[in-house]
Amino acid sequence: MKSVLTPKAVTGIEVAIMIALTGAGLLAPQGWQVWYAALFQGFAIVVIPTIAAAAALTWYAERRTDRLQGPRKLSKLIGRGIRDTAISGWVAACLLAWPLARMGAGEPTGLVWNIEQAGGPLAVILQNLGGILVLDAWLYWKHRLLHTRLLFGFHRTHHGYRDPNALSGFAVGPLEAFLTFWPVVILALPQAPHYAPIYFPLVVGFIAFNLYLHCGFVWRGLEAVLKPLTFNTSSHHNRHHANAETHYAEALVIWDYILGTWEGAKRRAKSEEVAAE
Repeated sequence: MKSVLTPKAVTGIEVAIMIALTGAGLLAPQGWQVWYAALFQGFAIVVIPTIAAAAALTWYAERRTDRLQGPRKLSKLIGRGIRDTAISGWVAACLLAWPLARMGAGEPTGLVWNIEQAGGPLAVILQNLGGILVLDAWLYWKHRLLHTRLLFGFHRTHHGYRDPNALSGFAVGPLEAFLTFWPVVILALPQAPHYAPIYFPLVVGFIAFNLYLHCGFVWRGLEAVLKPLTFNTSSHHNRHHANAETHYAEALVIWDYILGTWEGAKRRAKSEEVAAE
């Protein structure tokens, strides 16, 4: 897809985003020293382990003989994947620094360990189920918007990985990273409680799930569980990298089926157009 914006314009905007997010720490109420310490802490705790896990999964996947796109013909782009993941991870760390800075300063945040502080068991269940559904709907539409001519230039980085591996899972540009990870800032708000024993497993699960979606092979047992629950799968998402006009779903494929963006619906629509002619 040809983007409306030139590569130079896209790069300029993305550099501005990185500067703005990193420089915002100078205005932190807790003091810039606390905020930047939180920034590096967040990067070390979240991003470095993610890159390490992605590298390990890539090493394993590249040795399998049942890759979804067959024997690799395209470059693995290992170095580029690490670089792009580190860039998107820096954006995530800039956002995470806000709640971490409040914690470092001894201020209250939305992260709570007592279930009653989170509103009780029923509230926690409903909030998490509703939150997952709403956020996943947002991720679907974010993805579709990035496939418009206006915004595709900001998504082109990710689609440079036509035959993806786990290291390309979070290899996205700064704008896409911001649109993906911004909800973490909500943790800084005491008025928005997140029950930690559920929140942390969900975050780890989101990271692991995204790495699997891009790993390039199928774990049959896992996909036998995911498909009936309408979760995305490695085979489903791999088709998006091969055919960028379909399969925009992130976690739940129901959005592709409801909104007609699964590959079968696209193929059927084209067949009907040809028949009508």
